[in-house]
Amino acid sequence: MVTLTQSLQHWLWENHKDIIGLIIFGHLELFTEDMKKEYLEWCQTEEGRQYLKGGSKYIEEGENK
Repeated sequence: MVTLTQSLQHWLWENHKDIIGLIIFGHLELFTEDMKKEYLEWCQTEEGRQYLKGGSKYIEEGENK
């Protein structure tokens, strides 16, 4: 199994629900270069920054959701 960052997990859930499970189970070939580019661009947006460490929607490990 692959462990995803909170931001990548959120982005995949919002944009690629159909393959997130497969990616988590190791089918990394489904995470294309185009998807990577889109994700990194999203991380630079106001919404994306909220899910990065220090962002308002970031949950520290061990905290309750």
